[in-house]
Amino acid sequence: MTPSYDGGVAKSQKGNLRFKGPERLSLDLAAALELPVSSVCNELGQYPCVNVHGVSLGGVDPYAHSVYETAPVTGAAAPITVERTVLSACNARIAQDINAPATAVVFKDVALTNGKLTDPASPAVATALSSLVRRAWLRDPTQDERDTLVQLARDVEATGTPNPGVAWMQAACLAVFSSAEAVFY
Repeated sequence: MTPSYDGGVAKSQKGNLRFKGPERLSLDLAAALELPVSSVCNELGQYPCVNVHGVSLGGVDPYAHSVYETAPVTGAAAPITVERTVLSACNARIAQDINAPATAVVFKDVALTNGKLTDPASPAVATALSSLVRRAWLRDPTQDERDTLVQLARDVEATGTPNPGVAWMQAACLAVFSSAEAVFY
């Protein structure tokens, strides 16, 4: 018998995973990132993403589109809609943390020098990653998860992008909050 490889994916402790849907996703992001719900995601700066993309996230829209029941399966546009919503919320949190470091919530004390992380292996970065993971997954990160997110900082910097420190914050936040562990309950 040949051993099967599961890709290292842990089996869920819950027997019935469910996609969060538009309202729960938005409220969970707002609570986890300590943002007002109105600033989680807005299309064109004025239309809440959960209203614009609600049906693709499993919501209903009886008045405008005659969608009275939730679809039995997650739609093809759901992953990109989740990423759009999460990235918007992450960008809002990162902007607040960078512009007001004294009141930073997630990326507190993460030092940037010339747009780069001063020290990806610093205790401040480890604390920020632990905070990020706890907020999304309601548990501490494993050492491998933390190491992977620190390596992400080095990978982002290697691309030559301007402001790789901020790009890493965006990528880490997006990776954590758009993961299956964060999107399902």
